[in-house]
Amino acid sequence: MLSALLDELPCLIDEADELMARISSHKTLLKTKLKGKTMSLSTEKEDLTTDTPREDLKQPSRRHSFSLTHSTEKSPSKTNIRQTLDDVDMKFFSRQYLTMQSISFEKMNANLPAGDLERSALHTIATSIYQLMKRLHHWQQAAWESLTRFFADNSSSDSCLLTFDSHPELTRLVLATITKYVKVNLLWTSFNVIPGLLALYSFLHHVQTIGTDTLTGKDTPHAVYSPLEHTDHSVREFVLHFGTAPLLAIQHDFQLQVADKGASLAALALSCFERFEMCRDLAKLRHQGVFDLESLVSGAYASHSSLPDLLNAADVVDWVICVVLCVPHQLYAGDSRTASMSPRSTPSSPTAPSSPSPATNSPSFLWDFMEIIARDRLVFSIHRNHVVNLHDLLYQQVTSSLSTAALTPGTTSSIPSFGTNRSSVPLKKIMKALSKYALRNCGVNHRQRREVAVWLIQNCVQLMQHNPGLVAPSFPLFLAALAIARDEVEWGMCHGTRHSNAKSPLLPSHIKAKHLQRVQTSFSGAERELADLLTHCHHLRRLLEEHSHYLAEYYQVFLMNGDAEGIAYTIQELLNANESTSELQSLLEGFLDSERYRINTSSAPRATWVREWRQANAHLVTRTQLPLLDVLRDRMECAVSHTQYICVNAQLVEQAASFSKCWWFRDLIFEQCFEQTLISTPSPAVGLLEILSGLAAGNYVFDELVDTEEGTQQSERMLQRMERMRTSLVDQVELGLVAVVKRDVNLQRDEISALSEEKPEPVENKVTASNRRLSSFSRVQSSQVQRPGNAELRLASPTASILTRSKTDSNSNFPPVSAKLEQIREEERCLRLVRALLDHIGQDNTMRSAIICRVQSCFVRYVRGFVRFSGSCKIIDGVALCCSVGDACVQIRCFLRATQRLLGGSGSEVNDTNDVSLGEAVQIVLTKVLSDECSASTSILPQGKKLLEWTAESPQMSEKEFDQWSLVDRLSWLFVSLVTRKCHPSPSAAVSSPSVLAAVRKRCFVLAPGVSGDLDPREYTDAKALQHLVALIGSTGVESVCSTIANLVVAQTLKLRSSIEAEHAVLAFMDMAMSNSSSADVVLATTQARALDDIATQLVQIGTAAFLLQLLHDHSLHDTSDAWEARVAPRLLRELQLDPDRRATWTRLLPVACSSGFHSSVWKRTTFLSSVEATDTNAHMMGLAMARLLPSPHRSQSVNRCAVAALKRTAADTVQPAAGRSKLQLDSRLSTRPLLEALELLVTTAASGSGEAQGSALEEMDLSLERLLPHAMLVLHSAA
Repeated sequence: MLSALLDELPCLIDEADELMARISSHKTLLKTKLKGKTMSLSTEKEDLTTDTPREDLKQPSRRHSFSLTHSTEKSPSKTNIRQTLDDVDMKFFSRQYLTMQSISFEKMNANLPAGDLERSALHTIATSIYQLMKRLHHWQQAAWESLTRFFADNSSSDSCLLTFDSHPELTRLVLATITKYVKVNLLWTSFNVIPGLLALYSFLHHVQTIGTDTLTGKDTPHAVYSPLEHTDHSVREFVLHFGTAPLLAIQHDFQLQVADKGASLAALALSCFERFEMCRDLAKLRHQGVFDLESLVSGAYASHSSLPDLLNAADVVDWVICVVLCVPHQLYAGDSRTASMSPRSTPSSPTAPSSPSPATNSPSFLWDFMEIIARDRLVFSIHRNHVVNLHDLLYQQVTSSLSTAALTPGTTSSIPSFGTNRSSVPLKKIMKALSKYALRNCGVNHRQRREVAVWLIQNCVQLMQHNPGLVAPSFPLFLAALAIARDEVEWGMCHGTRHSNAKSPLLPSHIKAKHLQRVQTSFSGAERELADLLTHCHHLRRLLEEHSHYLAEYYQVFLMNGDAEGIAYTIQELLNANESTSELQSLLEGFLDSERYRINTSSAPRATWVREWRQANAHLVTRTQLPLLDVLRDRMECAVSHTQYICVNAQLVEQAASFSKCWWFRDLIFEQCFEQTLISTPSPAVGLLEILSGLAAGNYVFDELVDTEEGTQQSERMLQRMERMRTSLVDQVELGLVAVVKRDVNLQRDEISALSEEKPEPVENKVTASNRRLSSFSRVQSSQVQRPGNAELRLASPTASILTRSKTDSNSNFPPVSAKLEQIREEERCLRLVRALLDHIGQDNTMRSAIICRVQSCFVRYVRGFVRFSGSCKIIDGVALCCSVGDACVQIRCFLRATQRLLGGSGSEVNDTNDVSLGEAVQIVLTKVLSDECSASTSILPQGKKLLEWTAESPQMSEKEFDQWSLVDRLSWLFVSLVTRKCHPSPSAAVSSPSVLAAVRKRCFVLAPGVSGDLDPREYTDAKALQHLVALIGSTGVESVCSTIANLVVAQTLKLRSSIEAEHAVLAFMDMAMSNSSSADVVLATTQARALDDIATQLVQIGTAAFLLQLLHDHSLHDTSDAWEARVAPRLLRELQLDPDRRATWTRLLPVACSSGFHSSVWKRTTFLSSVEATDTNAHMMGLAMARLLPSPHRSQSVNRCAVAALKRTAADTVQPAAGRSKLQLDSRLSTRPLLEALELLVTTAASGSGEAQGSALEEMDLSLERLLPHAMLVLHSAA
């Protein structure tokens, strides 16, 4: 009988897994309500129970594991089943299923939706539930039949006592079947709509067989439906038997139908106690040297006896819980066989330490075993994330068993006791004390266990990284470490604090909520530890899979040279000690051949002797105890383990480190744990993403899922969550990168300021990070490796010299060293994140692309952020630089250096597939970004007249459109705004003062006195700043900016031409008045020319733009030194040649307009500012414009004429010198100095810009500023 169970029970266990998966799938489906969407349901029944060839080494089958792969085929979309069920009175059908009362079709139809589509969907889901319950009923009958036969045979004689020591595989199968039996019934009975759906199925199936008229009730309005005639009574009896109290039904069955009332089952569970007790205290095992890693470094075999028991610790807990729930009456039964299995030490009370319990007064060792487990946990995991309170179940079963025992005929009325000296303690008090103890201590105990687990699994990873060849001798320890971590993770997931709005499953019903509230913190805050455990398990698992080829060679030698010889020697000794037993010889002589233990690794590894040994051992269990038999069993089980390491090592690793349950607790693992570790320790966050990717890709077995439709839904949810996790990780990369760049920029500024304050001393030319400079923004070349260490990171960063100086200079103004170290830790955190991502990128190209795109977009925003706009409606006045051009260069260098340090990027880096590394790809992308940002080909600024219109009125563009402007466009618009809005007031604002002035002698733009809040224009217009500008945007960018300014000058000149043409009559009169030297006529003409101020302002604008253009042109690569002749004059000539008539008017009236400009009101509000050596309206720019615009054939005469006009105006405004003064003093409050500045600029520009001979009057002029005014007076006197 026992040998037959070796074939029956694995099939029952596999089928139970599938049935529970289908039940959970239906529960999820019917509890999910999608608003505004249609839920897709699969009506096809997937038959996944087809037998597959079973290996002799039975491991958890992958037959019921679902691999999530992306399938393009989807089941047909149907009506929302949840909404359909909401329209049905399920309570009515549930009552009807229980009472089986006849009822009219009319009333039945009144409780159903009227639409055929809705009824068809109801029939589909009800049919699937009925088929599922029918399978459940058949499984329950088969499992119960096998178990009752086992109990009958195992309790027939004292010599036939199966224990974990005598036959571990069969014991494991029996207890696992019991566990599945309990969990299956607990799971399906929690699905409270099953009775109503079964009633629906019976009615709809009956109606479908008799026709649709009956379905609608048209032809049979008074027909009566009798459910007794159309119900599957075997399924109904099964449903009613378990009902809402499945554990009571199971307990009743064991008490009445099992011969020994479960005594053999209790003894079987107790046979695991010593093994469980020896391995439950991880700290003790650590101190005992079970996890001694030093011996493993030398190649020693991990042979401690507790290591295999650690693999079964979680299963033992489930076995004992389910045994107690099945046979709670055995908690107080005194049995001779049970007493013989007594644990070495059992706790006498929940609050007292473990102490030996004497075998008197009918002690219950099963209760003591259960008490140890109940003190360590509060919930019992049923399936997926469905958990129930363990103490509630235990209290319910114990109460019912005691009540049943007290009422059973032939028993005493006193309630039996639990353990020793407990008869006087009430049950409720015992359970309260037990539950309070668990609430206070289990969370703290498991926190300590997690610390040991993290230490162990982390050291195992380091051991594998140090020497992968140690995977073979250390494999038992690695499996135990993975199992410990898995158990702690599952405990943390099941006991995680969730359901904040509902009753917590951690709180037993017989305990007040205040007791849980006091210790709530002990069950929270484990997110980082869980993430660490999962990440290290994932890493160790990957290393084991990568180096698993060492296992076959190592353990093949182990089997042939060690195990085979020991087995043969023990069998010979056993046969010699039992010479008269021929049957024993026939069972064991087949294991004497050492060649049987050789595994052929070239084909599918297979060991037939394992199955034979388990069958033979099943026969040996029924025999009396033989000498040396225990020794033989130990040797054979050891050989079985070594054979498993060769044949099914991947399944062993999968079983020891299963990640399937992580998805069902995804809110805790992939949300809370992920978010908690993302900021502080980013490596575990990347590990969680890799685990989820492995589950989604099918690299890890996804248990508890067999339905194709649900698999598709879960796959979509996984992809969505993975996308969110990737986005969060990439966000952290960006935040870390920005923080590192900010730190580098601050340190660079501190270093520059410190160097400027230091006295120049002759020092040796040392190559340090502080004096390194990049000459361009192309790829940054470095000798560092792709992922430098922390020490190298400090030396490679600009902090090295700063920290060194801060140690020696106690009086420096640098920030404290602690602040610097905090900034370094930020960089190291970002470096750890990037390292983890670099390891992950090898498996996920999506993350690689996401990082590259994010760094690219971050760099684009960073570069474009140097020029900002205050608002979309104030683009003209709101454009400004955030920092100087030199600082912008430093920041870009720091950005490129930071990306190279964090992501790598040396020119020779390639990975194993000869692809460009991440760092090199990023450097290439950033180089292209700089090229695009400085390229004129992508410019979106308008040309010609449209550009001039933008300077007057804000363009109608959205903020998003402004964000698309490149750096060169922003800089171009900055310079355009400078010369059109900030340097001088507009013609309509006659009383306003400019905020920026053009300093001719300083050759830059400066802030007007009293103006604050803006960046000093010298930071981006003086010679040094323009050199930085060339470094920032390159020669191509400078050419683009020059081209934009030249376009502006041309547009302004064409506008001036239109203004001159509009005032041609007044200008003709002005020409006549100035030719006749009639002051009265000049004054009259000035009062009539209303647009004279506009013309003068336009001249100032043209001169200012030409002045800026020349500054930029001097730093370009153009062959011609004169910006006007190279960029403006040819275009103006082409414009004038298009219309000869307009050209004649322009040539004739332009000198008049220039001369008339000296009589405009611009001069009345012009003041020379000595502090900045400029005029407050940039009036001297008019002279520059005149010198450039006057037609070349008449330039000498026109310039002379303008000079005379300027001198006349100067004579009118000149203050006569006082008597006795030898030298005329210039008053800065008057307009004399600005006029002379403009006159000098006019003459000198005209003289240097033209090679033709100047007129006699011009040749006689002395253009030095000190002698200009007296000479002007002589010229005016001689002219009069």
